[in-house]
Amino acid sequence: MTDTEEIQEKAVEQQDASTLGRVLRKAGRFEHYFNARSRLNLTGYVTVCARYAHTSGDPLTKPLLFAALEDVIRKNVALAARFSPGSPEGVWVALPLVDLNRVVKLVDQDSASLPTLLEGLFVQQLEFSEDMPLWRLVVLRDGMVVFAYDHTLGDGQSGLAFHHNLLASLRNIHDPPSDHSGVVSSLPEDAVLTPALEDATDVTVPFPMLVRVLSKMLFPFLDRKKGKAWAGYPVQDPPTLVTTVRLLEYTPEQASTLIKLSRDHKATLTSTMHTLAIIVLSRLLDAQPANKKFQYVHSSIPMSLRRITGTPSSAICNQVSALSTYHSLFRPAPSIISKDTFPWDRASTLTAALRRELPHSPRVVGLFKFVSGKYDEYCLGMLGKKRGSAFELSNLGAFSEPPAKEGEETRWRIQEMFFVQSDATIGAALKVNPVGTAAGGLGVSVTWGKGAVDDELAEEFVKAFDEGLRTLAQ
Repeated sequence: MTDTEEIQEKAVEQQDASTLGRVLRKAGRFEHYFNARSRLNLTGYVTVCARYAHTSGDPLTKPLLFAALEDVIRKNVALAARFSPGSPEGVWVALPLVDLNRVVKLVDQDSASLPTLLEGLFVQQLEFSEDMPLWRLVVLRDGMVVFAYDHTLGDGQSGLAFHHNLLASLRNIHDPPSDHSGVVSSLPEDAVLTPALEDATDVTVPFPMLVRVLSKMLFPFLDRKKGKAWAGYPVQDPPTLVTTVRLLEYTPEQASTLIKLSRDHKATLTSTMHTLAIIVLSRLLDAQPANKKFQYVHSSIPMSLRRITGTPSSAICNQVSALSTYHSLFRPAPSIISKDTFPWDRASTLTAALRRELPHSPRVVGLFKFVSGKYDEYCLGMLGKKRGSAFELSNLGAFSEPPAKEGEETRWRIQEMFFVQSDATIGAALKVNPVGTAAGGLGVSVTWGKGAVDDELAEEFVKAFDEGLRTLAQ
């Protein structure tokens, strides 16, 4: 029997000793919601992709990667945990081991194949094995590392946290190993999982807000803008995981110009891109007679709550809310996009709204209390209904590099980055996800689920959005 087999056998014996394992903590309602979406195959993986490069050109070998991952796992118990919704309240359970040979997949492709690879990954149903964590890793031959994870495990910032931690671990390995079994066992017994959002901050729903939400549910006509808002096609029934992925890249100079331009107009990159998306959609809808009746679009902008909860950026957890609002379409839509004619008033107004609403946004998550544990019914009830949002814009912000030790040469670096999610069925018709790279560049993904929107309209959106952003970045 090999050393690897002995380690695995001991771990299996430990697991058999307890049908559940060491309970880390109870699950939060927000986590239950995301778990229901995943179990029902209404959504696929969330991914954050980063291309790792060594100054000498050395490849990211399997033993080196496994050694770095072992260090990351030992410091982040979330990566060695599974979600057990079967118990009365649902719990997170520690795994006795993580077998990286089953979690990590090395493929003979390079980054040029990333969109196709991600489309293939998204169509796969998530696995919920009792001996597997809720994440997978796909490594391409040019150093591109795809961290794919169930949204139950973490929010978008968790993807950045993973790569931050992995890069730090790679930099701390000065004598690369020649071999690694891939089995990470004897995990810390005192490891603590980051608290659920509901335990990390106050998510109490104010009574007026509750009345307003319930009134619109019981009397849909009270939501007067909903019928006049374009949101793509209704939520697919039956559900689908098929997702189209398009990736856009911008240089550090272009990204810097966009950020400065936004700040000069009291806006942010998020609000600028959001306003540009509305301009593009206004043009496309105006060109289609059947869509001229629409006056609004509904959008969703996720907001990290870590500044409120005090959770460190290195943590892997689910602490996010969103600003969901209607926006008037531009009529007529601007035919030309330029720095001078861009509607900066719209962008600055949205920036102010995001800052104003952030402190109060946890109460949006508090509404899940009134689902009364019927998460499956809540999610399935969306099928066939009008889609909630026309588009979602989720900006992860800039990647934060691990601090370098004084006098030490930094040999491992991250080049390109992309944040890509599918959410093909119950998500917004279009998803726009930017992330800033360590080098100061910008990676943007645009995705849509099959049947959520016409492919031709979506492709035209990507082209016009890209052209508009490059014009502003000149």
